[in-house]
Amino acid sequence: MGYRDGITEGQKDVAQEGFNLGHRQSADVAFKWGLVRGITSALASLPDRLKEKLLLDAQRRGKLEDLHNSVQEISAQGALQLFHESTLQDNRRPEESKIQTIPKDLLLLLQECPDVHVSEELKRVP
Repeated sequence: MGYRDGITEGQKDVAQEGFNLGHRQSADVAFKWGLVRGITSALASLPDRLKEKLLLDAQRRGKLEDLHNSVQEISAQGALQLFHESTLQDNRRPEESKIQTIPKDLLLLLQECPDVHVSEELKRVP
């Protein structure tokens, strides 16, 4: 009985450790994805004259529209699936998924806008 109890306790410890690690990894990505969804939606919903003031040329406004559309194409379940797939990859150089490239693209776009101040949370790219 002591052996079985030891096995059971060991399994609980390993499961808790795995949960803690997964939670730590996913919380940061999920928070950043939420920021990206909110920022792209807020900017896309601005009147055209305000977009023209923030995003000085038509090319940047087009990039914003493309980013917004890319974000809206990915459901919460889809984002979870993309994150899950990225964690399953071995140590080999994985291809970046949309959930990793879109925040980087948004950050680059926002840094080109002199009147937009980027939050520190968004600057920390995973």
